[in-house]
Amino acid sequence: MSIRLNTHRLSTKTSKSSSLIHFHYGTKEDVGFKRLFHFFHQAFPLAFNRETFQRAYDASDISKTVYRTKYCCKLKIYGAILATSIFDSNQKRKLKILMLVEDNHSIHAINIGKHLLLQMIETCKQLENIIQIYAYVESTNIDGINFYKMMGFQQREILHDYFPSRASLTSNAIKLEYRLRTSISNDLISNSKTMLSPNSTKNNQDSSTELSPSSNISELSTVNSKLSKTIEPS
Repeated sequence: MSIRLNTHRLSTKTSKSSSLIHFHYGTKEDVGFKRLFHFFHQAFPLAFNRETFQRAYDASDISKTVYRTKYCCKLKIYGAILATSIFDSNQKRKLKILMLVEDNHSIHAINIGKHLLLQMIETCKQLENIIQIYAYVESTNIDGINFYKMMGFQQREILHDYFPSRASLTSNAIKLEYRLRTSISNDLISNSKTMLSPNSTKNNQDSSTELSPSSNISELSTVNSKLSKTIEPS
């Protein structure tokens, strides 16, 4: 699920006051489970009950929220991201995000969403061990799909029957990916294929100065040495 705009009740007026609102940016702990559950449940009443949202809440190891306080202690949430780590066969860490932005004004909502997602991306870059961020968006949620593409995500595939029918308008999902860095294993495979390709071998044979076996080993060692400096902790 993704950014969702309240298109059924968007105002046609330009809200000057909304641009002057002072927002607070924090984490799920800053707003608490109860408020965050109410925020998501209002948007997706069939997708989340307390039990299912509790699982999503507990599983998320990175979170971002945007909110403001008004009337003394009353708190209103405008956007939230819950990101859960998943690991591939090489134990490379990737994030699967659940994001929701709700606001009466479409431009305002998009700006909130952009800032919130940029904060998430910057946090992931600082951690240095996350290589990709995934978003799964309802195939009919054109606003959400276009938003992620605008933020640099690439559409990868259509997943049929991804969402439970009770939880979504459509069961089909669009998988989008934001690549933070290339997996080191992919780099090694790519470099190995380049060095061992027929064209590379032919060029080496045709070269006036042939590389000896020892120099080939030296070249591979140099590549591995350079790559080892970029290995992220598992």
